[in-house]
Amino acid sequence: MLRPKLSVSKFARDRALHYLARRQQYRFPEIIRNELTEVVLGYTGRCDETAARAGIEWMRERERRQGRTPAF
Repeated sequence: MLRPKLSVSKFARDRALHYLARRQQYRFPEIIRNELTEVVLGYTGRCDETAARAGIEWMRERERRQGRTPAF
């Protein structure tokens, strides 16, 4: 069965950019940084869908831990 192509929303892309742009504030392991980069790439075109999905899930979990409902 084919999985539907990953569609990254603008909001998810903007959140990923927020984390990536603040390198001093958010010190992530390289794998998290790579996953967030794939989220940004997924908004504009081809990306590593597995990594992008992991990046989106990481952002969702972070939102939940901070008591917010993820908007993406």
